[in-house]
Amino acid sequence: MAGVSAVFALLAELQQRYDLPTASLGWIAGTAFAAALVTQLSVARYADRGYARLVLQVGVVASAVGLLWFAAATELWQFVLARGLLGAGVGMLVPPARRAILLTASGNQGERLGMFYAAYLAGFVFGPPLAGALTVATDVRLPFAVFGLAVLAMVVPLSRLDMPEADPAERPTDKADRRVMRRLITDRRVLAAVLVVVSFRYSIGVFEPLWATHLDRLGASTMVVTLSLTGFALPMLLVARWAGSLSDRYGPRFTSVLSALSTVPIMASYGYISSIPVIVVLVIPQGLAEAVQSPGAQAALAEAAPTSDAASAQGLGEAAGSAAAALGAFTAAPLYAGVGAGPAWAIAAAVMLVLLSTSASLDRPRRRVGATVRVGMTTTVTNDPSPSGPAGHSSSSSSSSSP
Repeated sequence: MAGVSAVFALLAELQQRYDLPTASLGWIAGTAFAAALVTQLSVARYADRGYARLVLQVGVVASAVGLLWFAAATELWQFVLARGLLGAGVGMLVPPARRAILLTASGNQGERLGMFYAAYLAGFVFGPPLAGALTVATDVRLPFAVFGLAVLAMVVPLSRLDMPEADPAERPTDKADRRVMRRLITDRRVLAAVLVVVSFRYSIGVFEPLWATHLDRLGASTMVVTLSLTGFALPMLLVARWAGSLSDRYGPRFTSVLSALSTVPIMASYGYISSIPVIVVLVIPQGLAEAVQSPGAQAALAEAAPTSDAASAQGLGEAAGSAAAALGAFTAAPLYAGVGAGPAWAIAAAVMLVLLSTSASLDRPRRRVGATVRVGMTTTVTNDPSPSGPAGHSSSSSSSSSP
């Protein structure tokens, strides 16, 4: 993720060095999300079928090659393809990683997903300033080479990683396996959780082509742009574990939807603020809200889907998010160039509001009273006053985690 954040931070620098048109910047970001969409829909399910470690390793190699190619690229089409390969690699990494957490967590899924998110965020905290420093000291290509080699080195520890397997009795038949995505997307609760992921990822898609360019036009230096991303991610990193535990305490649907809604007015304001310090300060509360939103949305998706489809469900969420991010990236840059900063950011906020409202109408968020503890393949619900329990199933002392 340090390599991904370097693309965010150095996009304006790359634009100036290689004379890339502003409207084309969305292609660099959008291709990554589109590539991730393909791998999440086609490859993620194999992590549920006994190939989790292999999927992780292939994702690492693809990500490393993408970063190294980014270091060597000089033309727009090369940046687009390199970013696409990096996106495909990340798309393969995340679902099996979350699946391992979901199958081994016992009563603290949200907290452990928050810890995973903290590791994920560490790249966004330390990547931009390191990339900026390497660029100022040497050349804009060096950060991508350094991060690419570091990612490639991770193949070694992953080769020794034990990945948990679901109960063979719960694995779907070949016919059901082919229909897993259709089965998941037709579940209202799954779809509602996915839409929260979509809202978050759409905002990221808008951020990637616009953030560095917007701050650059306001007069920010390369180091200020990189440090602004650190200011966004560092508070998230510091509170990620605690933020994830909120979904265990109050319910993942409640925390994810509420925190996502709080980011909408902040998103709408960016295009109408001309002060760089004010914008940099505003990203801090947005980052804190997203630290609550991300693990909550993932845990809500896990509650809505069968355990045997854990990676497939996370892959579906990531795929839908990647599609939304691609749409945000492809449309944000032309909108910014065509109608200006204010309308471009405001349109993005309006899209987020529509997505979250639709999610809430499909599955109304309720604050959890009591605790839900997931142990292995079962779920224990205690002290929940709602007729159907916090996960949408009948409350009992012990029940199947599958809908």
